[in-house]
Amino acid sequence: MVEGRIQPSTSNLQPIVVARGRVPRNPAGAGARAGDRGGSLRSYPRWEPALQLREYLAVAHKRWWVVLLVVVSAAAASFIFARLQTPLYRSSVRLEVSGDLDYGNTLAIEKRLQQFAQRVRTTAIARQVDRNLRADLGEEALLDKVKVAAVPENLQIQIEVDDVDPERAQRIAQEFARVYQEQHTASEQGKVQEKQVLIAPLDQPTEPRLSWPQTRVLVLAAGLLGLVLGLVLVFGLEYLDDTLKTPEDVERYLGLTTLGAVPLDRRIERPHPKPVRAGALVAR
Repeated sequence: MVEGRIQPSTSNLQPIVVARGRVPRNPAGAGARAGDRGGSLRSYPRWEPALQLREYLAVAHKRWWVVLLVVVSAAAASFIFARLQTPLYRSSVRLEVSGDLDYGNTLAIEKRLQQFAQRVRTTAIARQVDRNLRADLGEEALLDKVKVAAVPENLQIQIEVDDVDPERAQRIAQEFARVYQEQHTASEQGKVQEKQVLIAPLDQPTEPRLSWPQTRVLVLAAGLLGLVLGLVLVFGLEYLDDTLKTPEDVERYLGLTTLGAVPLDRRIERPHPKPVRAGALVAR
């Protein structure tokens, strides 16, 4: 018999399930309900394949702030990364190829266009472009900025230039096309006109556009990746948490019916509780 009285307070009372406890681990990954032969009690695995979609959503909703934190952190990190990058601008121009080509043989045309495209990215062409533009970049630096690709379906050669200066990128693209056209035309001199292959710019170089970094794409990709990682983290935390918190958990994993719940007063758990008023409190 202990003397004292506890004033009831609904704001500090929280229900505690009578069967609250930890689910024993089952290495075999299978469980049985209470009442198995031999009196043993084994739990169902915490993560069941038959878990319904609404239960998955409930798990994600319970720790939604974790998912949000990971998504925001990933998006913010990608945005800062994009801002720290040096912007590159791209301008492109196309060269049209016509004349003595085996139009009936697609493989032959593709091979011929590949040869023309490789001749654009040569040291001789880059040296002449650097001299004409007075850029003083050097052949290797210029070639690092230039990408050339053959377009067999249109009988064209595409030249792309990336540079930190948008206007210079456009000038380099135009000059590469012009210098290569002049050198190719000079190499075709002396051939019969029917055997000549003509190469000429299809149009003026395109207006420079930002090619790197693509901030929106990076932020969106990082946000989606953060969403996946956040969900994996949430479900991982839920898997590692093997405590029983609700009567539904008791029934699902132990196969027991909850008969009642005992309210828990947080004030009792204090290290130095306040003195209680006179009364009678029976403790068993």
